[in-house]
Amino acid sequence: MILAAVALAVALADTDAGHVRIATMVTDRQGRPVSGLTARDFEIKEDGVPQKIEAVEPRAPEARRIAILLDEFHVDPADTERVRQALTAFVDTRLRPGDTALVLKPMDPLTAIHLTADRDALRRAIAAFEGRKGLYEPRTPLEAETLGSVPALVDAGRAQVVLSALRALTGQLGAEPGRSAILLVTEGFAQQPRRATSHGLPDAGIVERFANRYDVAIYAVDPRPAAGDVDPGAVLLSRLVSETGGTLARGTDLAGNVARAADELDAGYTVVYTTSHGNDGRFHPIEVTLPKRQADARTRAGYVSLPSEAARRAMRDLLDDKPRTPPRLLRHSPLVDVWSGVTAMNANEATVAVTWRPAPSSRAAARVALKATTPDGKLLFEGMLAPVIVGEPREDTRAEFPAPGGRVQLDMAVLGIAGQKLDTDIRDVEVPQSNGATPVLLPPIFIPTQSAREFRELAANGGAPPLPAQEFRRTERLIVRVPAYGAGAPLPVSALLLNRVGQIMRTLDVLPGGPAGVTQFDLPLAPLAPGDYFLQFSVQSAAGPVARRVSFKITG
Repeated sequence: MILAAVALAVALADTDAGHVRIATMVTDRQGRPVSGLTARDFEIKEDGVPQKIEAVEPRAPEARRIAILLDEFHVDPADTERVRQALTAFVDTRLRPGDTALVLKPMDPLTAIHLTADRDALRRAIAAFEGRKGLYEPRTPLEAETLGSVPALVDAGRAQVVLSALRALTGQLGAEPGRSAILLVTEGFAQQPRRATSHGLPDAGIVERFANRYDVAIYAVDPRPAAGDVDPGAVLLSRLVSETGGTLARGTDLAGNVARAADELDAGYTVVYTTSHGNDGRFHPIEVTLPKRQADARTRAGYVSLPSEAARRAMRDLLDDKPRTPPRLLRHSPLVDVWSGVTAMNANEATVAVTWRPAPSSRAAARVALKATTPDGKLLFEGMLAPVIVGEPREDTRAEFPAPGGRVQLDMAVLGIAGQKLDTDIRDVEVPQSNGATPVLLPPIFIPTQSAREFRELAANGGAPPLPAQEFRRTERLIVRVPAYGAGAPLPVSALLLNRVGQIMRTLDVLPGGPAGVTQFDLPLAPLAPGDYFLQFSVQSAAGPVARRVSFKITG
């Protein structure tokens, strides 16, 4: 617990007093580092809004913390010796006095995550590495129990274990100030669809969020020869490195690729600006460009601002020895997909809505019994909910009730067709307050439609229930509703469609006739290729702009 608190304080130190410091690597079109740049060469956007740059500082060498994750599950046995030689050479020639490092394999225990300056210990750990791609015989009882022996299940479990190791490493490296990176040696892997038993385990998105929170770049090194093909594993690796400010290198010059990745920690610039968001404790996406230069800037996808004094006080209280009420244990049932959020608000209270539908992996759930309360026990809603079915509007699929600002507790019992209790789902909703000058941008509501007639009817129906999903088919046309308020009054919202790397594709059209205080948009999916996308919403006010970015996926 103390380690987590220290890591949080260090990770957020770059936003102290509103000052944000963003490490940025700049290369020319041939991939060579660019030197001699000043603040006039850079442009930085936070939440899509340009920021005034106060300083640009060239980065100087300092002590580094480097974690080497040897993904034995996804490296061909024939490449074992090349990997050993390249990483041993890295330890011998590239680590400087003052650097600390660790070498980890996916199935190593968490107690093995320990940075050290002992070069002999690092060499021994590298010498014990052995590629095991395509070999499914478990090496230990723990591996047999965790992954089994069926190849398809083993592959899914191995990908999950590697992601869990990455998640653990980001927290460990971010526990101290300084410059950190993860060198991931792997051919890549594709994350498999989640099983019910994997609920709560890290996915690629969680790894990215923690790496950005703690400013830990991920550098992936593929020992295979360079090739033009793009496999699912390379796609996931590209996403991990691009979102965290690292690189993906592939080719027979394994030693050179590892050395170049580590050398980047001594190069580049630190861009300094003052955020307008203050201490809101939220994640803010950033984008750094050099509009006047033929050069590329690479950085992490965003940062988490310093939490408010109230949040820091809560953290201090958490670490003291005073007796306190046991924490509320949250649980998201794998049997249901739930949408919960605020759909409208004024200066005094907000409207909370809840909908659900059976999870795609299980159709056993028939109804949900919902009870909503405040933390002090005040009952806000109690009743039964039927599942949302696209194209079949029903009155009993949506719970909607007024709630004060603060936390609302949602306790749900998942019931089968015969009324038997199958599972529980326990979650909280944070209700913001709109009595200040800062605008409040609420979560978007997605309403998919299948036909032109259904689109017209639902666009005019302000009571259409939100769909608890972020995956849609190309045959659908989305209605996207976004409430926004400033000082209790509604605000207009603008929306941009972005591709998976954050590039703007187009501005969304506003649909007339939406619910009062809500901006609704038209998003036809047919012109878009299957894949991952973002929607970025923003509002303008006298207190400054506020933006929110959400992801969604289009299937075939």
